[in-house]
This record gives sequence, structure tokens and C-alpha cells, in this order.
Amino acid sequence: MNRETGTVPQPSRPKRINERKREQTRAALLDAAMQVIARAGPDAATVDAIIQQAAVSRGTFYNYFESPETLLTALATKLSDELLAHIGTVRLLPDPADRMACSVRTFIRTAAADRTWGWVIVRIALVAAPLGATMRAFLTADIEEGRAARRFTVPSIQVAADIVLGSALMGMRSVLRGEAGISHAEAIASGILRALGADDPDELVTRPLDADGIAARSRP
Repeated sequence: MNRETGTVPQPSRPKRINERKREQTRAALLDAAMQVIARAGPDAATVDAIIQQAAVSRGTFYNYFESPETLLTALATKLSDELLAHIGTVRLLPDPADRMACSVRTFIRTAAADRTWGWVIVRIALVAAPLGATMRAFLTADIEEGRAARRFTVPSIQVAADIVLGSALMGMRSVLRGEAGISHAEAIASGILRALGADDPDELVTRPLDADGIAARSRP
């Protein structure tokens, strides 16, 4: 702070440009990894493949990520956070079983609508966490709340999380491979809820997924 004027110096224009350039380069690396993984799977996401796709140097890659694994984790976080922003109103639903049903159905339906996104999520799950920290925290919170309210009777949070993630990811894979249609989203969500112990799974998966439908049954 300037003691005479009491003002705080603003970042110089070159610094702001450098920060913007760093953000753009990082985004380009993530996008390159997404294209490589969608085309050839997570094992193909080597440093060489990613920098070739992004048209950058090896040194540039290591300026942003320690390894391909750290990039995959960052990509999984980015994708799940983007979806979370899209379905943020689901968090307002008072019933954790309803929130679970909506989230699972949305994941599978999003994969069907955006195959690149879907294949990246499915393939990343083989080598890295398929969800970002925020999404994992919400999943854990929904399971804990469901167990506390006796909506879910599953014996542990870890068992419940494995049921949800494993079933949802395999459901996405079945749709992406053309082995099941879009209604598989509701079938998988119903199966997950039944496995968790919910007593009304078939009714839950028929509830509207649109913003107005969710708002109508959300917390005031």
C-alpha cells in the first residue's frame, strides 16, 4: 500500500497478460488430454501424446503438471465441477435419495448427449478419481444424510460410494457402447437406490429433471 495515498498498487498489465496466457495454456493441455483419452483411452495420455495434440513443448507440460496422472486428476475435477455447476439446483432438494437419483440420471444422460465427455469420465475412472473433490464431498454428504434419515440402509459410506460410482460408471459405459438406450439412466438409478436401501426407487427416478421440476420440490 502507498503510505502517502492509501492506495493499493494494481497488478501491471504484463502480469495480467501472463496470468491469462498461463490459464489458456493449462486449458489447452487439459483439452488435449481430453481428446487423446476420448480417442484412445487413458493409457494413451502420455506426455508425448498430450504435447503433440496441444502443440507445446515437453518443458511447457511440466511447467503445469508433475505427471500425466496429475493432469488426469485435474481433468476429472474440471469435468465433474462443470457438470456440478450445470446441475447445481439439485443440491436444493431436501431428500438425499432424490438428489442421488437426479445426479446419477444426469451423469448417464450427459454421457449419452456428449460422448467425448462420457468416454473421458469412464476412462479416467480406470486410472484416477472420476470425480472432483467437491462432487465427492456431495456424494459423501448425501450418503451420510440418507443413512441418518434411514432413507438408506447400506452398512457403510464406502460401500455406498462404491455402489454408486461403480454402477453409474458401468451404466455410462453401456450407453456409450450402444448396449443400452437413454432410459438406462433411470434403470441404473433405480438399481442404485434399491441397493442403498431406499424403499421407493421406481418413483424417485420418474421425477422431473428439468429446472422447473426440481425447483417445485426444492427447499423454500
